[in-house]
Order: sequence, then structure tokens, then C-alpha cells
Amino acid sequence: MLKAVLFLALPAFLCASCLAGEGLRVQGNQLLAGGKPIMLRGVAVGDPILARQGRPLSDYARIARDWHANVVRISLHPSVWENMPHAQVLETLDREMKAALDNGMYVILDWHTIGWPNGYYEKIEKDWTDDPADLYNSNFDLAKSFWDAVSAKFGKDGRIIFELWNEPVRAKDEDEEETPPEWEQMKPYFAELLRIVRSHGGNVVLATGNDWAYDLRGIREDPLKGENVAYSWHIYANTDDDDEQQWAEHLDELQKVAPVMVTEWGFQEHTDESFKGTPQSFGIKFVRDFLEGRHLHSTAWCWHPDWTPVMLKADWKTPTPMGRFVLKYLAAPTKMGPGGSGYSRS
Repeated sequence: MLKAVLFLALPAFLCASCLAGEGLRVQGNQLLAGGKPIMLRGVAVGDPILARQGRPLSDYARIARDWHANVVRISLHPSVWENMPHAQVLETLDREMKAALDNGMYVILDWHTIGWPNGYYEKIEKDWTDDPADLYNSNFDLAKSFWDAVSAKFGKDGRIIFELWNEPVRAKDEDEEETPPEWEQMKPYFAELLRIVRSHGGNVVLATGNDWAYDLRGIREDPLKGENVAYSWHIYANTDDDDEQQWAEHLDELQKVAPVMVTEWGFQEHTDESFKGTPQSFGIKFVRDFLEGRHLHSTAWCWHPDWTPVMLKADWKTPTPMGRFVLKYLAAPTKMGPGGSGYSRS
């Protein structure tokens, strides 16, 4: 493995350009910080209001220092925005994101809906959680309200990436063997959210395809218009039976024309959930052939002891098997980028 070019003026876990206040921008298929290509690798922490109640902000120092992350993904569920005072939500997001930024990491802020704008959204079953049934509410006016308020408050800080819609998904027809690409139908909604964000700032935004953000087919030929647009991709163990050819078909070589950030990926060894897997069945080949082999940015899901697939045990300190795998990956040098230009992790 070729060594990455690192900034040596600071410890490796700190992001020199981030601490200097330099924002990110998109150039072709690369993310740039301070005019130089950067590879973002880190973890997702979930919703600070629903997942991190009572957790200290020092968690972000641990993620940067001990987990070697230079980016963290923070989510906000639609039901929280719908039911809590907006000023309180924004204050919480500000506090959490500032803690991450102060520890030299970039931040992805994610609108954590699962569903289709003004249509289907995934309902929460009351027999297994106390979360509200409309946790993933896909009301589009609610999303527009959120991004208007968020971009007005944080749109001048280019270190924050806005992930506009977590997972677009329609209710699947039981007779339908495979969900077809639906970028053409989803694209106008992303364009409207992008217009709202651009009225306040130039932050990098993430758009995505349907089928729980797995199907990116169609985007490469018809990308979202505008500057600083990148794309998110979600993939877990057992997706398409761990068939790398199917993974590649759904990625559709989008990374050749725009930055792709895998904002959710993971596996869990002992579970009845669909993402059951191991490093041998999923993790090793996904990291080798996709994250590194195709130069994809990433945040592993989830740095939490309960939100699955879990990277931490109940003490919030001991990593699970997936956590150990992610730790090893994040500590490894970043590969050289396409064309021989070195990516920096700092």
C-alpha cells in the first residue's frame, strides 16, 4: 500500500485544514480542502437527541484521537424537528457539531428520513421501541423547513456537509423482484432542497438514489446541476447477497464523475437482522474493492452500543467485532488517489 501524503504540523488525528477553518469544495470527482484532495473517513453517531442523551461532548475527541476519524456523521430525525422547538434542536446540533469541528473533524449533517417525499415512509412498530410512529416522516415541507433553518444557521461554515435526504424508498410491490432506478423521479426534490440551501451558503451537499440510497443508477448521466454536489451511498452486509458485481452495477461508476460518500456501511456478526455478516463475508472485500479500490469516502454506521449494526459494547468504550474492524481500517494509511495524486486524511 502506498503511503498517503499527510500534514505533519499536527498530530495525525487532527485535520489541519479543518482546524484552519477551510471549507470543502467539489472539483470533478474529488473533494478538496485548502485546494488539495482529501479523503474523508470516519463514523456515524446517530441522532444527538435520540441516540446520545447524556453523552459527553468529549466523545468527539475520542472519535478523532482514538478512532482516527476526520469526519463524523450526525443525524436528525424528522419527528424531532416536527415535535421539538426548533431553537432547541438547532442549539443541540450547534453544540454537537462544534465539538466535532473543534476536534479537527468535518461534519456531515443528515436529514434522517426513510421514505419518499410526501409519500411512503417507514413506520415504527410500537412493540419494539418507544420512538414515535412518524420517526422517519417524509413530509417534504418539513424537510424544506429544516434545510432552510439549518442552512441559514450553518451555511457559512464550509466544513459542514449537508446530506439532504437519508434514504429515498417507495413502498415495494410484493410482486416486484427488483426495485428499478428512480433518480429521474427523485431528482426534482433534491433540486428544490439544493435551491433552499444555496440561498444561504455554498456547503457541499449530498444527494442519493432510491432503494435505501443503494441504487445510484442514472445519476452519472443526469447529475444534479450546481456546484459542490456529491452523492451518498448506503450498503450493508448481505446487500444483494454480497455480490460485488451487483454492488458495482448499483454504484454505476458514479465515483468517476463525482465524489461518492458511503455514509452508512456495516455488518454485525450475531444478529437476526438483514445485515448479518463478518469481516470475511463482507468487510474485507468491501473495504478493499470499494472504499479503497474505488476511492470512496465513508462513515461507518454506527458508533453506538444500541443503534445497529453496533460498533461499541454497552460501556461505550469496548469495540464490537465490527468496531475493531472499523478501527483498524481508519488507522490505516489512505491509498493514493487516481492519477497518482496523494489524498490527505488531515
